[in-house]
Amino acid sequence: MKIFRTEPENEEMQDFNEFTESIEALEAMLAEIRQSIGHRRTMLKNAEKKLQEFQDTIYAMIMEEEYPRRKYFIARDDDNDVEPS
Repeated sequence: MKIFRTEPENEEMQDFNEFTESIEALEAMLAEIRQSIGHRRTMLKNAEKKLQEFQDTIYAMIMEEEYPRRKYFIARDDDNDVEPS
């Protein structure tokens, strides 16, 4: 014996299928958003590293400009400590 579904049952099944498709589409969209966020986080971390390297380089250059005289005077003082042969 064959069971035929009534019209409301068919509509419910169709609504359920549409709901399932909507959920799957949302899950796919969520996966894309997560991937995009992950990529942006990686880019941000890389940018932070580059910025830190740049700041360290600038700081080193400033320190080198500020204190070369000390090195020069220390080197000259060391030369005076050497006794002539």
